[in-house]
Amino acid sequence: MEATMNGRKGISVNWEGSAICRPMIVVKPERISELIDIINNEKKYPTPVRAVGFQHSMTRCAVADGGTIVDMRNFDRILEFGQRHVRVQAGIRIHDLVKALDNRGLQLCACPEFGDISAGSVACTSNRYISSQGILGQLSSTVVGMKLVTPLGTKLNLTAKQPDMLNIMRSSFGLLGILYEVTFAVRDKIGFVVERRQMDIDDLSLAMAGLKSDGTGVRLTLYPFSGKAQLETRRSVKLGTETRQWIPTLRAWGWNCWVPFVAQLLKRLIPSSRLRGKQLDILLFQAQKTFARLFPDRTTEMSAVCLPSSRLPKWGRCTYTTWAFPADDFSILAEKYVAFCRQYEREHRFRCDLPTKAVLVPKDPASLLSYAADGDVYTLDVFCSGGKGWEDFLIDLNQFCSANGGVPLLNQTKLLSQRQAVMGLGRKLVTFKRLRRTVDRQNRLSNTFYQPLVG
Repeated sequence: MEATMNGRKGISVNWEGSAICRPMIVVKPERISELIDIINNEKKYPTPVRAVGFQHSMTRCAVADGGTIVDMRNFDRILEFGQRHVRVQAGIRIHDLVKALDNRGLQLCACPEFGDISAGSVACTSNRYISSQGILGQLSSTVVGMKLVTPLGTKLNLTAKQPDMLNIMRSSFGLLGILYEVTFAVRDKIGFVVERRQMDIDDLSLAMAGLKSDGTGVRLTLYPFSGKAQLETRRSVKLGTETRQWIPTLRAWGWNCWVPFVAQLLKRLIPSSRLRGKQLDILLFQAQKTFARLFPDRTTEMSAVCLPSSRLPKWGRCTYTTWAFPADDFSILAEKYVAFCRQYEREHRFRCDLPTKAVLVPKDPASLLSYAADGDVYTLDVFCSGGKGWEDFLIDLNQFCSANGGVPLLNQTKLLSQRQAVMGLGRKLVTFKRLRRTVDRQNRLSNTFYQPLVG
């Protein structure tokens, strides 16, 4: 087992580099016995103990100041391929798993578009992906088995025969144990076809009202300051011979790399945020419109959109925060959000310089703290290149979202307050707090990020 004593040396524990952690020790275990020793030996491995993978989260959920960071990336093997399942170690990268399944004519039952995230992370946290017929919106809901080391230092094996325990563990955020093995449900490989329409935001309500409730996936891109929107629908189809996988891959690289780069460049070239924001909105909207016209989508495979984001240059990275809202009234919420952004810019001279995304996630009660437990939702993913004013904006955005019935994603909603978490998740959060106090009486696995929220 590799170990590094850090003392006061700071390390980044999230993708954008904003969460700097000062652990006492960083360990990279290779065996389960080492995980047990980490939990049991508090003197050598001080509290808090936080397991990390590829540091995908935008929040401080992985910080362990004065404690122990457990780097799980040595647990990176695929252990078993089945007809309807795949069993893997928790540190394997999802991009690598998607590629391995693709080579066998299989795929996951959710469609991840961020490839640099570990299996253990997606198995026990809130996540969201665009769905379609036969494709779920949360990868954690496809978990049918887990193996973990509990806060008491014992091994626990959960299977589909223990649905209540799996329901809890799918949203445990690493607070009820360290996962070292995950079993995902898989299915035969299928494709999907995407259709895109550009419109004024004022026409969005009518366009969304005409959508069929047949499992079609939906993603919106909102440009609040130019008043434009793109409506993207996705439907599953059988794989044919006419596929052009480079098109969705190029689009994913464009959104994840070149769009943030252009935002950063314009921030330096155009001092006025008002002028810069409007021009960027128009530029990106027209670019999406032109790309869709020149390169119409054919049948696309999951492996084409699962991007290994660690290969992106640092200048191409951005930050975001996420809330979820009931799907039935989302067009109204989108109009309120646009009005909020414009008013905030007038009062504070700050605006998000990247488009806002929204993804339809079907009703999903498969985890205790699921943000979609009560019905279909749209996630509101607010993107920005960051910088001065971003965190002040987040405080007001959280107040707006909470006041309008939003549900937070505990590991993905930035600067969330305890009151806002309770308002969004209600009694389910209280239930989880009680369970955590019972399971982790020594408070080994909680940190300064989660303690105000779930204890």
